[in-house]
Order: sequence, then C-alpha cells, then structure tokens
Amino acid sequence: MRFLRLAVAAVLCTCGPISIQNAFSDTYPSKPIKMIVPQGAGGSTDILARLVAQKLGEALGQSVVVENRPGAGGIVGVDAAAKSAPDGYTILFGSSTTMAANVSLYSKIPFDPVKDFAPIAMTAAAYFTFIVPPSQPIKNMQELVALAKSKPGQLNFGSGTGSAQICTEMLKSLAGINLTVVPYRSSPQALNDLLAGQLQGLCEPLTTSVPNAKAGKVRMLAVTSAKRTSMAPDLPPVADTVPGFEYIAWVAFFAPAGTPKEVTQRLSAELVKLLKNPDNIERIKGIGFEPIPGGQEELAAALKTEIARLGKVIREAGIKAD
Repeated sequence: MRFLRLAVAAVLCTCGPISIQNAFSDTYPSKPIKMIVPQGAGGSTDILARLVAQKLGEALGQSVVVENRPGAGGIVGVDAAAKSAPDGYTILFGSSTTMAANVSLYSKIPFDPVKDFAPIAMTAAAYFTFIVPPSQPIKNMQELVALAKSKPGQLNFGSGTGSAQICTEMLKSLAGINLTVVPYRSSPQALNDLLAGQLQGLCEPLTTSVPNAKAGKVRMLAVTSAKRTSMAPDLPPVADTVPGFEYIAWVAFFAPAGTPKEVTQRLSAELVKLLKNPDNIERIKGIGFEPIPGGQEELAAALKTEIARLGKVIREAGIKAD
C-alpha cells in the first residue's frame, strides 16, 4: 500500500520511532470512503445506509460513497468487502442476515464473517410483525396459534426473504405448530399474494406493515421484539403468547480484517456519536428502524451470538437457501 511504503521510507530517513499506524490515522481519511451495501438501491436498508453515509461523511470531512452490491442473498457484496484492501477506505453495511444467518442458510460461503472482518459499530434494528389479511378471522397471536393447532399444515405463510423464513420457523418451533411455508423470490411478491388472499399470514417488517395496516389492507397481530416498540406501541410482543420468542434483524458496520485499529476505533466513535444524535434518531425511526448504537465489543459479541442462535433455528428447521 502506498501509505505503508511512505511510512517505511520516513522511518529509514529519520531513524526515529515513528508508528506507521499512528501516522496513518493522523491523516485519515484523506480521500472518499466506499460503503458497500449488499442489497439493491431503494429499499429501507439502502435508505438508512445513505443517511448514515451522509452524516458520517460530514463528521469525517470526506465523502462516504454508497456502492450497492446485491446478489446471492447478500453474499456478493459481503465477499467484495472481505476481499477489499484493509486500508480504512472500504466499509461494509452488514446485517444479522448477511453476516450471521447466511453462515447456516448456505452450504458454503466464500468468507468467514468473524475472521475476515473487524467490527466497527452496531447501528439499528428492524422489527417485524406477523400480519394476516383482513378476511382472516384471526385477531391476535393466541387465535393464530389456536387455529394452527386445529388445522395443522393448512395455514400458508409466505417467505420472500431469509428473515421472513427464519421468523416463521421460530414461531413454528416455539409454539409447537405446523405452518406451511411458501417460498417466494421477494418480499413484495409474498405480500401481494397475502393482500390477494392467497396466503393466511406473513412475517413482514414493520416498515411496510404499518402503512398497510393503517390503509386497512392487513391486520397486524404482534411484534417480534421482546418488548413493545415505539414504532407500533399498541402491538404486544409475540413473546406474550409464545414465551421466549424474539426476532429482530440488525444492521451494523464492518471493515476488512487487518484495517488499522486506530481507524476502526475512530469510525466506531463517530458512528456511535451520530447514532445518539436526537435529530438522527428521529430520521432513522422515520425510515422504520430503531437506533441501537453500540461499539466494537458489542458488535463482536452480537455477531457470535447471532451466528449460533440463528444457526440452531436454521438447522432444526432444515432451511436451505441454495
């Protein structure tokens, strides 16, 4: 790397005790930073990434440019980030799906989310809700569980994403019910069939569920978070009916392994700071996410926990994405 060669040359010339990493971090960043988002443009994750990119760029005094790299459930983008130079100028906007669930969803992935990345900061959580069409007589989770037990395998629940499938499989396992999971290529396709009455239920992000519920198109039963959320304060958590149930999808920032520690520490500090800003909190909530600012240690622990937790659910349910 150019900065490494320059630093070594400086040491040879001065023979002084110069720290290469410290010298680099003093001038970092000296050019725009690329933020890889392993989802397509226009979705809620992409909108959140661009909001944070703008605010992070303002804090660092350099542009943070979003690069969408969708494909293979996020594997394409994550792999591109893993193989990028660990110089602080490429960061990844990963998630509990792309960094944790995919380890078990796919038979083989070309990266190790723990060994190939350095955690930077937790960012936000996306909450989900179980929804049914208004034509269904189901009014709450108790009625859903009771109906599923009386009609095993007869209720069709759509699955257009890994999150929706995992969420539904967790409900089946913990509630002891048999739902038929119908796979779709995308979440909008599954939602369209639900609205058309071809599905009896769906685990869907609050981002899309709240406006559809207000329009009378769907009925929300409960949120998948452990406690009530400000995004839908009237909804009880699924755990009130199914003890132990909790499912959220979080997003967070990572850097390629080997990125200078001083750089990841600075990025972490700036991100946590901006995520705690009241104005930014309201903007993030407006997109449909709940800010959960956390540093490097919190993210490292969350990643390992989620890999194990989601892996257990996926293995027990026999879920495979390939």
